[in-house]
Amino acid sequence: MENINFDDYIDLLIEKDDKAFEIIYEHTKRGVFSMIISIVHDKSQTEDLMQDTYIKMLKNIRSYQKGRNFNAWLNQIAKNVAIDFYRKTKSVSVYDPMEQGYVFDEAQEQKEAIPYEIEEMIQPLDSTERQIVLLHIVSDLKFKEIAASVEKPLGTVLWIYNKAIRKMKQHLEGGEDQ
Repeated sequence: MENINFDDYIDLLIEKDDKAFEIIYEHTKRGVFSMIISIVHDKSQTEDLMQDTYIKMLKNIRSYQKGRNFNAWLNQIAKNVAIDFYRKTKSVSVYDPMEQGYVFDEAQEQKEAIPYEIEEMIQPLDSTERQIVLLHIVSDLKFKEIAASVEKPLGTVLWIYNKAIRKMKQHLEGGEDQ
């Protein structure tokens, strides 16, 4: 998917232009999906929260400052929506990695090169590692964009990503988690 200048579409979004929204949505949905799924671990909830994220984005579009990183701004909204949901519903929930195939079914539709076995690969990762790996591999975001989205320095994001890759490799080779 080609790069676009999101700032070219902000005024159109303010005017409620449907075509501008479609373009923004198509260029950001993978990142938003990855951000939310890495927090809530549930496909149907992720889809609902994606809708909430885009509604919130439209309501707050006037607060976006042109020239800033739109992807990071939108992913921060998605992160906040997901965290708010998680806090409200975290009472008792069981996380079953075998139920997580949907992340990769969705990813498969969007990026054919991702093998289905990735769910087994990310099993040993903590939520931050999982978030960074999914944003990079599934959403194809650059590390600089990921750093802005997760509000961590670029060096920290690179370190976490590399540590996660080593942890996944060790897990797949049958070693103990670090």
